[in-house]
Amino acid sequence: MKSSMLRCVLIAAALLLPAAAWADNEPAQARHLLSSLLEAVAAEDYQQFRALGTEDFQTGIPEEEFNRVTDVIAERVEQGYEADYLTHLNQQGYRVEIWKISFADGGDDTLARLVVFEGKAAGFLLQ
Repeated sequence: MKSSMLRCVLIAAALLLPAAAWADNEPAQARHLLSSLLEAVAAEDYQQFRALGTEDFQTGIPEEEFNRVTDVIAERVEQGYEADYLTHLNQQGYRVEIWKISFADGGDDTLARLVVFEGKAAGFLLQ
């Protein structure tokens, strides 16, 4: 009896371990930066958005492009969202953090790709 109960506990622990380990890999700095970028999008504040990025990031995103994105997504972000960390990719020497963004309006989800370099956004893409 004790051995079968112990076996069940060990199996349950083994099933939960990968999920717990996966959640621990979420980068706190990237989550904070993602939230700050989305706040700037919701506020439609181009200068705040640019300030969160590297020099290349700041010059690489023209205001017109930022405005096209905010026209589509700012209101949805403002209404509320949940960001679920999925994983990261190693691409061209950078670590790219991947997030699933679900919106409170119940509409389509968005995939967010965020590259962090020295505490700033080096790349940010919403798909």
